[in-house]
Amino acid sequence: MKRNYFLYLTTFLCGAAIMGVEIASSRFMAPYFGSSMITWTIIIGVIMVAMSIGNLLGGHLADHHDPAKRLYQLILAAALWIAMIPLLGKYLVAAIAVGAVALFPGDAILVGSLCSWIALFATPCIILGATSPCMIKTATENLENNGRVAGEIYGLSTVGSIFGTFLPTFLTIPFLGTDKTFLLFAGILALLALAGAVRRKMPATNPAIMLLLVVLLASLPTLPAFAFWETPLCETESVYNYLLVKKNDAVTTLSTHVLLGTQSMYVPGPGLTGLYYDMALLAHFFLSPVQGSEKLPILVLGFATGTYAKLARQFFPESAIDGVEIDPEIVRLGRQYFALKDSDARVFVEDGRVFVNRTDNRYRIIFLDAFQDVTYPFHMATREFFVRLAGILDEDGVLAINVNLRSPFRPDLIDYLTGTLKCVFSEVVVCDHPDYYNRIIFAMNNPKMLDTFKSRTAVLPAEHPLFSLAEKAAAGLTLATPSQLILTDDLAPVELIGFKMLNEQVREAWHEIIARLIAAVKENLG
Repeated sequence: MKRNYFLYLTTFLCGAAIMGVEIASSRFMAPYFGSSMITWTIIIGVIMVAMSIGNLLGGHLADHHDPAKRLYQLILAAALWIAMIPLLGKYLVAAIAVGAVALFPGDAILVGSLCSWIALFATPCIILGATSPCMIKTATENLENNGRVAGEIYGLSTVGSIFGTFLPTFLTIPFLGTDKTFLLFAGILALLALAGAVRRKMPATNPAIMLLLVVLLASLPTLPAFAFWETPLCETESVYNYLLVKKNDAVTTLSTHVLLGTQSMYVPGPGLTGLYYDMALLAHFFLSPVQGSEKLPILVLGFATGTYAKLARQFFPESAIDGVEIDPEIVRLGRQYFALKDSDARVFVEDGRVFVNRTDNRYRIIFLDAFQDVTYPFHMATREFFVRLAGILDEDGVLAINVNLRSPFRPDLIDYLTGTLKCVFSEVVVCDHPDYYNRIIFAMNNPKMLDTFKSRTAVLPAEHPLFSLAEKAAAGLTLATPSQLILTDDLAPVELIGFKMLNEQVREAWHEIIARLIAAVKENLG
């Protein structure tokens, strides 16, 4: 039998579109719900269910209608739905998130992300799932070749899915963005529908209009922003993150979520930030002072745009800082918006654990401030990782870890981290930020660490910028004790541990946004 190569091309591109939508959907939702293993499980689960439903519906359509005609009608419908996601999807997700916070405050992330994925992405996956039976029916001429044809179609669909997985990750999302990625796949499907209509001498008006609509949407200078209620300096994406740069008065901030967390802050001129970066500076007081022209080697894992590095060099000029940041786009934004200079630190663009495993350098302070959007990365929370950190830390050195999740639920992430650290370090101290929800863990193998801290902070003059913070911190230092709550490379359910805490923060953040929107409406009406 002569093969229908255009049908096989259609099979390949539909497979690519399914996976392209899946990968892009994760980036579309990450600014609202994060990109943890939990959210990825929801993505995969929803899409698998949708594909199964689509296969069942497609089988019925293929048996009771002209399968070739139905095939290109389905492709056109999928193109229309996918093209509308960048235009309307963010408003829908925000509305669902608000509803989830109001109706399910204890599980807002789980319910909100599940409902959002179903509302936005289940339908196009059902439609594309329905194309496979129509393709097989169209390509099969007799019972003798249907097995071979089915195998070829499923094989080509799988190859297309592989292509659709790599294309968004390495090309379209980092260079075009998530919105344009959706429009690219919508345009491919619209073009397929148009070509299919022309080849089969069917009416081509609707696919032509659809293709024109996609081109018009792609040519718009702007599409709705993820944080559409904000007026940021910059909203962009990288291979790793959604990135939001805002400026309020003179303060510039970087976030990887539309609501939660501040990954970096820049205030022109000297002074403290008022956030957890200031408290991390207290690590210096656990060490004996440097002598003469001696340098103080510091490693920052999760460097971002260099907020901590600037503070360390401001208050402790002897600091010699190495910074490790996995996302090159964050470093670029640091140079553009946060006055990051080569003199602030020596920056290495790579994963923090990879750097730690390969480096031969030794440090007196290691500041661990690495997050995957708003989630603590599990591979930087394990006993094996802390053993390696201890190996590059001087004997009297100190490890400081920022933890951005605080919760009334016990045990929480701090309990697991301190339990794990106590397997490696003899002295582990938790310090609550007096005015913020962050906490800093300090870990050392120096039994005199608290005595050193108290003696050094006691001689700070009252006018010193760190005096008040050190005074408050000294009253709130809590010694950790050994426990059975130990995270390992094999077992580190960090995301599940932090899930309830993250729900609390999301709920509070959405309440704040709603209050701001109501206030803005009242002001406009008044």
